[in-house]
Amino acid sequence: MSVLNGVAETTVAAARGAGHRVDVLLEHPRAVLGTLLGVQIAAIGVLALSIEHNGWVYFQGGDQIGIASQAWLLGMLDLPPTELGYMWSLVLTPVMWVTGPTYVQALPVVILFNVLVLGPIALLCIYGIAARIGGRLLGYWASFLWVVAPLASIPLWVDRYQERWTEHFLPQALGLGPLSDFPSMVVVLASAYFVVRSLDP
Repeated sequence: MSVLNGVAETTVAAARGAGHRVDVLLEHPRAVLGTLLGVQIAAIGVLALSIEHNGWVYFQGGDQIGIASQAWLLGMLDLPPTELGYMWSLVLTPVMWVTGPTYVQALPVVILFNVLVLGPIALLCIYGIAARIGGRLLGYWASFLWVVAPLASIPLWVDRYQERWTEHFLPQALGLGPLSDFPSMVVVLASAYFVVRSLDP
C-alpha cells in the first residue's frame, strides 16, 4: 500500500510541476515564439543543406524562368505576353533591377526574404489564429506542429515517394524557391488571422 501511495504522490507532484511549467510558458509568449522561430529557421537551413541542390537552385516546376524573364522585361518597360499573369512578375521586378536578368541571380534575395521574413510572419499568423480560437496553449501547439510536422513526417513516406516529398514538395512549401506559392500562402494566413481577429470573442 505504501508503494501505491508513493507512486500517487510522485504522480501528483509531477503533474503540479508540469502545470507550473505550462503556466510559466503561458506567461511568456515572446520567449516561446522566439524559440520556435529560431527552430524553424534552423530546420529550414538543415533541410536546405541536406537535400539535392545546385547553389541556391532547388527543384522547381519550370515556371520560374518565364516569370523571372517576364519580371526583367517589365523592368525594362516592355510588356511581354503571359499565360500566368503579371502580378508576381511585378513584385519581382525591383529585385531583378538590383540582381540582374536571370532568376538564379534573384534567388538569394527571394529565398532569404521567404525564410527570414515571410516564414516568421506565417508562424505568427498560425499562432494568432489558434490562440484566438482556443487560447495561448492551442496557439503554442499549432505553432509547434507548423514548425515540426513537415520535417517530422519525412520518415513516414514510403521510399518511392520520400524523394518527392523532401526534394520536390518541401523546398517550395518552406520558401526555398522564387515562385509565388509561398508568399501567397503567407498572404492567405495573414488574411485569415485578421478575419479571426475581427470576430467577437
